[in-house]
Amino acid sequence: DKDFTALGVSYAVSEEMSVSLNTSTIDYEDSSKADQEAMGVSVSYVMGSMTLKANHNTVDNIAGAATDDRSGYALGLTFAF
Repeated sequence: DKDFTALGVSYAVSEEMSVSLNTSTIDYEDSSKADQEAMGVSVSYVMGSMTLKANHNTVDNIAGAATDDRSGYALGLTFAF
């Protein structure tokens, strides 16, 4: 059995900029598995018809495996016409 807990917070710094922070944990009842923990942070900035977005995410102990950690990031620029 496992318990899942998640929390996310986002904040509009201004009309143009937003930031967010999210975290989650899976607590495994099986003591041979490590608890999986994830965290992500993102930011976006809008200037006219252009949006710049960035995020970074990490996951530790994937599926309870203490040696399986991963992270990733993305950067994007979009235009609306």
